[in-house]
Amino acid sequence: MDPFLCLLHKFAMNLKESEIASIKFLSGPKVGKKKLQEVQSGIDLFTILMEQNEISRSNVDFLREMFQSLKREDLLADLDKFEKYGSDTEDLLDPRERERLSAAFDIICEHVGREWKKLIRTLGVTDTKIDSIVYAHPYDMTEQFRQCLKAWQNIKRNEANVSHLFEALRKCKMNLVADILSEKLQAMEQ
Repeated sequence: MDPFLCLLHKFAMNLKESEIASIKFLSGPKVGKKKLQEVQSGIDLFTILMEQNEISRSNVDFLREMFQSLKREDLLADLDKFEKYGSDTEDLLDPRERERLSAAFDIICEHVGREWKKLIRTLGVTDTKIDSIVYAHPYDMTEQFRQCLKAWQNIKRNEANVSHLFEALRKCKMNLVADILSEKLQAMEQ
């Protein structure tokens, strides 16, 4: 079974009717009134949101906004766990590599400037995904970049590692950033 669908099912079962009505109201501009009239349950609502590409395994921003507006900290915590650990019951990524990736994200976000989209495209994130992240964080370029790096990590799952970041940086001719990253990661390991 798809772990993301299982997560959505869990969310749907934990929503009250009044909360579903609130989410329908919040979804109106994105989904449309006619489609929302068909919604009878949380499952119906999440199905429509997936069909409209408003939510997906790698794009949970709209879900997060809905749960924040409902003040459902329990659902937000489950969503955070899913984003952090992914869908695998066993995260095969070595904890040390996960720590290195997190540090690499910080360093890259600090040192890559306006050319960040070039790097993200080189890593294989689609323009559609980039645009949805930019739309979700319109005034914060650093957050846009960080969320795109996380999207890449979610797409690649356990194959995402620092060496892929180095390759992409070199391919984009961002050699200075690659050198800074190398130095800081070496210092971190000592």
